[in-house]
Amino acid sequence: MIDIPPKIRIPLCIEQGCVYNFRMEVDGPGRQPKNRYFVVLNRNPKTDTALILVTSTTQVAKRKEFVQRAGISAQTIVLVSPSEYRVFTNESAFNCNDVVEVSMTDLIRKVEEDGSMNYPKMPDSILAKLIIGINASPRISPAIKKLL
Repeated sequence: MIDIPPKIRIPLCIEQGCVYNFRMEVDGPGRQPKNRYFVVLNRNPKTDTALILVTSTTQVAKRKEFVQRAGISAQTIVLVSPSEYRVFTNESAFNCNDVVEVSMTDLIRKVEEDGSMNYPKMPDSILAKLIIGINASPRISPAIKKLL
């Protein structure tokens, strides 16, 4: 199989549900930058100017506690088990109150620098829950919700 470089492959093949892995710089005490999985949520990622990504964490209890305390719908936390998405080794949670916006150029750069992209697509059943979660979140702007 020919290894097609990310700068060609991503713009051609990107679609809703694609999964990429790259390093995310995080702010805050005790938080370390590390590679994370990101799921593309845009309905039309090839043509949208910003890509809307959501990332998972294995700190499931912390995320559940966060929405409870903030009085936000529990639907905004989407749990995914390794049996639902085999790339994951632990139960993970997507916090749909937090999205990452990147341009196609940034995504390509991040994947080229220290990331990877040969993952199976997120199953439609999980994708549907992620979109419901984002639409239920009071923290996500209507402009972003329109892209999903």
